[in-house]
Amino acid sequence: MNGIFWGLLCLLLCAPGWARAPRLLARAALVYGLGEVVLMAPIWAPALLFALQFNWMGKLLSTLLALGVIYGLRWVSPAEVGLARPQPGSWRVVGLVVGALAAWQFFEAFGARHHHPAPTAEALWFQLLAPGIAEELVFRGVLPGMLGQVFPRNLPFFGVRTSWGGVVGVVLFVLAHGIAFRGGPLQGWPQVHFTPGEVADKLVMGSLFLWVRERTGSCYAAMATHNLMNTCLAVGHALLR
Repeated sequence: MNGIFWGLLCLLLCAPGWARAPRLLARAALVYGLGEVVLMAPIWAPALLFALQFNWMGKLLSTLLALGVIYGLRWVSPAEVGLARPQPGSWRVVGLVVGALAAWQFFEAFGARHHHPAPTAEALWFQLLAPGIAEELVFRGVLPGMLGQVFPRNLPFFGVRTSWGGVVGVVLFVLAHGIAFRGGPLQGWPQVHFTPGEVADKLVMGSLFLWVRERTGSCYAAMATHNLMNTCLAVGHALLR
């Protein structure tokens, strides 16, 4: 049920291009739906968590699925995903913006540290390494790369251009952090856990990661930015407890 829900939601968001390329959009929806299934598989089968605090295995499986789509099935090319070095000179502006927002993330987390449990060493390592790689490879890499075969990159976006596929990636990124299935993959009705503040935060972060991806031409840059923001949040919560 989990994969069907996310796949259909992806198709619904891509409805404007359905008449032009139904097969390509169906592939993108299938990949995204399966990605959510493999991501959550260790939650439904706790033995795959290996008694760890965080879902390392789910992130690994999601990453492997994305790489299989790129290099195995070849449904999208590395260039379309953005698996390339940042464009020369692109980090001048990106570095200033990302640095300012990372500092804001850190000081806000530091100020609110006593309202959150102290992060463990595993939490710090997880935020430094895992979410940005797995999530950016999907939301700013494979998904907009596949949808970019249908939707042109002609939407103005904070001084750069993106495609409807990029926007879909941001929307699904926000929803993926607020919708969960209670009781396992066969649960027929998802739970929504959003608060207005959480929606705003995920929308800002998703938009930032998309902007970095488009500005630099590199999904690697989006991965680094994502992990940096997560790490600043975790470190801010950890200091001077």
